[in-house]
Amino acid sequence: MSGHVIDAFFTVTDEKEGLRIGYAVQGGRIARWDWTGKRMYDVDAVPLAQRWPQLPEAFRQGIDAALTTQADNPWTWVFRGPQCLMLNPLDGSVAQVSTIAARFPGLPAAFAQGIDAALPAPGVGAGVNEVYFFSGSQCVRYDLRVPAPVEVKTIAQVWTGLTAKAPEFAHGLGAATVDPGTGKCYLFRGGDYTEGTLDDTTIRENAAAVGNAAWPGLLPAFTRGHVIIWADGRPVALDLETGQSEQVPTGVLAGAPVTSPDGRYLYLTYNDRFSCYDMATAQVRWHSTRVTDGRRAVFSRDGGRMYFVSKSTWKLNVVDPAGPDLVAEIGLHDYDGTREGEANDLDGDGPATRSTPPDEAQENGQPLSEFLPGWQDAPPVALSPDGAMAYVGFHFRRLGDDIYRILEVDLEQRKVLQTFHLPDAGAPLDVAIDAGGRIAHVAQERGTCAIDLYTGAIAWQDVLPPCRAMKLTPDGGELWCLPAADRGGVLVAASDGHTVLRRISLGAGNGLGTGLDLESNHFGTYAFVLLGPGGVAVVDVAARRTTVNHYVSFPYLGPRFAYTTY
Repeated sequence: MSGHVIDAFFTVTDEKEGLRIGYAVQGGRIARWDWTGKRMYDVDAVPLAQRWPQLPEAFRQGIDAALTTQADNPWTWVFRGPQCLMLNPLDGSVAQVSTIAARFPGLPAAFAQGIDAALPAPGVGAGVNEVYFFSGSQCVRYDLRVPAPVEVKTIAQVWTGLTAKAPEFAHGLGAATVDPGTGKCYLFRGGDYTEGTLDDTTIRENAAAVGNAAWPGLLPAFTRGHVIIWADGRPVALDLETGQSEQVPTGVLAGAPVTSPDGRYLYLTYNDRFSCYDMATAQVRWHSTRVTDGRRAVFSRDGGRMYFVSKSTWKLNVVDPAGPDLVAEIGLHDYDGTREGEANDLDGDGPATRSTPPDEAQENGQPLSEFLPGWQDAPPVALSPDGAMAYVGFHFRRLGDDIYRILEVDLEQRKVLQTFHLPDAGAPLDVAIDAGGRIAHVAQERGTCAIDLYTGAIAWQDVLPPCRAMKLTPDGGELWCLPAADRGGVLVAASDGHTVLRRISLGAGNGLGTGLDLESNHFGTYAFVLLGPGGVAVVDVAARRTTVNHYVSFPYLGPRFAYTTY
């Protein structure tokens, strides 16, 4: 280990997307930083080999330093020991694999064996292509055109103010980067950073910890993270690396926890109070009685909207979580807009028929009157991949008969468009929408099915047993399910056809174990399963095995939990 919280940090400009993207490397993992938004572009880090499969094996284990110049952007020089190569981080292309000594002749011997950090020199542009290389306490200004060193000095001699503002940095750096939009440069050493301006090579800020105040989410992206569990009437954070658990000091009692897409904000409900807790600052963001019942909320991709069915109004609430402000309440109605006999086959080549009910459907439909008490928190809601539609699990009784449906809600028009009939297998407990927005996988009390959202037809039914929870992998190829029966482990099924591919044991001693709820990290490299006995199983998705079981030292666990990198 290098002893630095950041091993390499380089920045490229994506001209096509208009983004300034920082790439932070720690060990063999990479996470992206959005300079424009001053936040993490990725919630958690991904292995270098997964982000850039063309990297040679040695570079997949970690990167010592990296350098992007204005002239070569987005192509970046990447260094590992005495080796170097050029990488295009936007498409993963690799070129000019070589040694430092061969590609940068004239460097002192210590630099040829390894570079700690690198920065473009001031004035890089037309006719100028100089850079800074750092190794130990030394700094070399190097002309890439010649190529040859221009000067060799100590870091303190090159960077005015370093000795006063961050004296330890004069002994060596862990990483360095520059924000091309502002010209500010950032030096990293150990767990600290300092800030300056590249044009005059002056350090202007005292060394400070690389924490969530200045770099929200950066360090959490490289940790295993936490799961938040409702235990003993309060939220409890379980550290997925150490297995230690402690109550989150929100100051409120809580029901089922929900976290924002980036994991930063924790949302809790208790009776008529709805609260938001900032995991980065460890402060309550707001308490509200104006917007309540936020259990089982789902979020828009950017986190700007949250959607859930209110247990007090039985409407689909659309909420701005910053306020919080109630944006809309959408009435839920059982309107059957599927025309029988006109559905295309799932594998047909022609355009699928999608019927649209008349405008008065919202007014004339059957109102939502009763949810199954066994739901405990709220019915499931899932969003289409483009965020335009919400799919709501629906159960009511009509003339003594139980009716089970999935409602398709247009979030722009704010009304129910159509109803999808479910098999007579109990209330829908969970819903997952495929990446194409065509198939809805539905877990019911007594069975599992898939619905073709273009035709309304049942695509597959009862291939899988009844399940408590389900989640699609990020690539959409697999459906992970928790069987409703005790000691069922995790079922890994094909998303196309529901064929069971594997069963993963969750319990101690290779026992199957009983899963209650299912979450995963951002890239789907790990799955986390809330266990019946009061613990959490950490599952390596690629290896298809449970790596560790952590148990919570608090009684009365709730049926749901939430994942956060913080």
